[in-house]
Amino acid sequence: MPRIDRRIALMALFMASVVFAGYYHNIVNYENSLGTQNTLVVNTGVSTESTEDVLLDLNFAKGGENLSWNSIQLELNVEENTYPCMVGGMSSVTQDNGTVLSKLNADGKTFTINIDTTSEDTQYLDLHTMSISNESSFSLSVLQTDIFLGEGRQGLAVEDDFSQIEEDEGYVLNEDDEERLEWYSYDFSVHRIIPDSEVYIVEDRGVMFKVQFLNYYNSDGAPRHITLLASPLGNSSIPALTDESMIQIAPCTVLENGDGVWGTDEVISLQENGISICEGECAVTILALFEEKRIAGADSTYSLG
Repeated sequence: MPRIDRRIALMALFMASVVFAGYYHNIVNYENSLGTQNTLVVNTGVSTESTEDVLLDLNFAKGGENLSWNSIQLELNVEENTYPCMVGGMSSVTQDNGTVLSKLNADGKTFTINIDTTSEDTQYLDLHTMSISNESSFSLSVLQTDIFLGEGRQGLAVEDDFSQIEEDEGYVLNEDDEERLEWYSYDFSVHRIIPDSEVYIVEDRGVMFKVQFLNYYNSDGAPRHITLLASPLGNSSIPALTDESMIQIAPCTVLENGDGVWGTDEVISLQENGISICEGECAVTILALFEEKRIAGADSTYSLG
């Protein structure tokens, strides 16, 4: 009888170890769905004394997908200088106070915002400035996973794709500042917080915004680092897009077909926009991100001249 009990105990231990190993494997090897499988193909252009040189032509290898410009960040690095490349002609001055970092994406209208919630203090975000605020006037308050609308603000979660929402379509807003936003699900199989796919429509002081939560972890996998996309709807004018302390003429222009996406078969060009990024021989490094994930083939250095 003791021998049988021992066998049962050993079998139970073995099964538990198998389950734990599988669980641990899922956690360690977890990859979220952000980013793209596209691979960048690069052809070099010219570099002269001109301030309007087309420096590089970019496209994707076969088998890729269309990528919306509102989720792309594209820039050139020459020596120690960084040059954002934009479709709209304007780029942001990076707003970074240590807990909130915002950056304008290539479409010239949508911001990627990173909020560090590792402290025990509530962080306040103002969508009008796309920067940190205080509890007297804010669009969203964030404390770890708890996110609330600001006082008097209203919202609505919709199933539409972020890139397809352009105008205020008469949304009936049914969430207010008393309700905690249900913006994520918890995946027990990988022990991760997974943002839901819904887009929030938020009304704040007469302006309609769209907001989508992308991630709860930073690039190192550390939790309490919330990433979101945010953009005003329609042609609304907000300080983040007009304030000279937050916006500047982009040094690099993206020449593309104007349909809102970087198509699978589309060749785009990166052109100097009134300044000399590269003159004569120089080494240019491309940084290309989609949903904050590196596009394969980027981070490569190319010789011009």
